Amino acid sequence: MIGRDFSYELLAAVSGRTAPELADALGRLTGSGLAHQRGVPPAATYLFKHTLVRDAAYASLLRRRRQELHGAVAAALERQFPDIVAAGPELLAYHLSEAGFTDQAIAHWQRAGERAVGRSANLEAIAHLTRGLDLLKLLPETRWRDEQELSFQVALIAPYMRSQGFAAPAHGRVALRAAELCERLGGHLAEHICALWSAAAFS
Repeated sequence: MIGRDFSYELLAAVSGRTAPELADALGRLTGSGLAHQRGVPPAATYLFKHTLVRDAAYASLLRRRRQELHGAVAAALERQFPDIVAAGPELLAYHLSEAGFTDQAIAHWQRAGERAVGRSANLEAIAHLTRGLDLLKLLPETRWRDEQELSFQVALIAPYMRSQGFAAPAHGRVALRAAELCERLGGHLAEHICALWSAAAFS
């Protein structure tokens, strides 16, 4: 659930096992040759030797069980690992998404996208913001959803412009959609100006 590589501390926080039980299970995992251990618990980290091994184990879980475990990982990250969440909100967003906590996941995808925009990591920003938009599509059509979508569309304008240029269809699409949402919602002057300027530049 955590991924191809994981820390002892995070695994201990979500596994529900005692320290001796966890040590035994991890000993069997590394002894089988399926994973490498680096360091000594509680500072140890582990790495599956092959992604396919991890993927096969993940796929063997029932969907409900996967959701429960993703929820446990998300809760542990929020409760015990705020520094990890601050440095990479997309990790928490991913686990919240997979756990089915859509509203919370949307907020963290937005944070992840805006953080990437601030670092000029344009492709990363586009990926994170698009994940948030995909989740928004699952929600009922309400003013709140439109306002959330507007913030995502406006946030996407800059990374699309920087990575693909003014004339790129993706840049025009998000700018025009943002302008449409501004017309519908009203009261979003700054966003409307940004969207209209970008749409005009695209055309």
